[in-house]
Amino acid sequence: MKLTSATLVFILLTTLNFAQVEYGPFVGGVTETSAVFVLKTFGVQEAEIEYSFTQDFKYSKKTLIQSTDSVFFYTKIYQSNLVPNKKYYYRAIVDGTPDWKIHSFKTFPKEKRTNFSFGFGACQQSGYSQWQPTIFPVMAKDSLRLFLQLGDWTYPDTTERRWNYRFNERKDLLAKAFDSRYSYDYPFGSLILSKTPIAYTYDDHDFAANNPDGTDKAKANTIEIYKKLFPHYPLANPDNGIWQKFQFGDVEFFVLDLRSQRNINDTVSVRRGKFSPPKGHSILAGFEITGQNQRDWLAESLKNSTAKWKVIVSSVIFNQRYIEVFDNDSLKNKFRWITNDAVDKWAGFPEDLQFVTRTIKENDIQNVIFVTGDSHSSYIDDGTNSIFPEISSANLDVRNSKLDQRMSNEGLKIWNKGSYAGDGYAYGRVRFFYEEKDFAILEIVDDKGEIVVSHKIYAK
Repeated sequence: MKLTSATLVFILLTTLNFAQVEYGPFVGGVTETSAVFVLKTFGVQEAEIEYSFTQDFKYSKKTLIQSTDSVFFYTKIYQSNLVPNKKYYYRAIVDGTPDWKIHSFKTFPKEKRTNFSFGFGACQQSGYSQWQPTIFPVMAKDSLRLFLQLGDWTYPDTTERRWNYRFNERKDLLAKAFDSRYSYDYPFGSLILSKTPIAYTYDDHDFAANNPDGTDKAKANTIEIYKKLFPHYPLANPDNGIWQKFQFGDVEFFVLDLRSQRNINDTVSVRRGKFSPPKGHSILAGFEITGQNQRDWLAESLKNSTAKWKVIVSSVIFNQRYIEVFDNDSLKNKFRWITNDAVDKWAGFPEDLQFVTRTIKENDIQNVIFVTGDSHSSYIDDGTNSIFPEISSANLDVRNSKLDQRMSNEGLKIWNKGSYAGDGYAYGRVRFFYEEKDFAILEIVDDKGEIVVSHKIYAK
């Protein structure tokens, strides 16, 4: 009888008297007093999370026992009544047997004026390039309280090329992508997810394909598997997308879904060398849906926020001036892809860009920061070009596109605080400080641990 690799692993773990945990547990959806754990076993089994203030699990507590599902063998376990701003150690117990992996996280503080930093990034584990995970040991040494993954996480449309880039038409391939994200075979799982709460929104390559939109016929599959297999915050409209929000101290985060509700990128206008999007062209709310749409949700959430800082989490860059590539013949001739790329960003949806800008300015909403990804490079603008301060970082382990340098060489400079020009990798970091004058520092950190771009913002 021929044994599969999964069966051999199952037998080995059983022999060693460890729990049969294939992936995880990892934690997300963290608040002051609650968290969501996710894990996968090798079959349908009973799982729970044991958590403690100490690594020896003395005086530990346990969550409710839940069965893993019968299709993907995953389960998500919610736990409330946690202590604010407290470090917890946790491990899975499956069918009564503890797992060997011990992970940790820290709940969010109840006190609003709490100094902290978060990290973010995008674009990792592409099927087109050799993985270079040099950034993750550097990140692991940082004091990040949470990490925001802004999409293109494992590029399943490239790693599953034999399915003609239509991986999201099969739920098993969507689930396989989460297996890759959680695997200890890659150091993001073992070094970052093992000790840092995670929030995540997909971008194009992990939603469906390159530059997809809300007409994608299998988008419901992508949303469904995200809900099943990722430990997210409460979704504002779970039948239609994954937009969500949460708060850490005096900072509120608004995590957007910029694929499921966007209209088709205006490729006809691009081919003619001009950009003239149709009326109503939307990246936030391009379709009639049941319940509140994302554009109204974002406006209402920003207006109602009592947090000092508002962080808008966007999988694509917000900078409005990117659309100026259409007026630069040198850029268009050298980089045939650049106009298609520009209309895939916020700049390609001027009505929504103006709507968000108008909502913030007319309602005197202060201290807004955009954190963005997608472009395989990293840069900062203080709002001169991007309207609001924007920090973008999207080359966690893919080659730096050096987009800013390419545009600057042809006379178009849209990131006034600088960009990462190296051949290595980078992540974004935002630090908040509460002193006599509160401030935030936006930073790009490279894979040597050096701060290569930085900008300080004082709260208004």
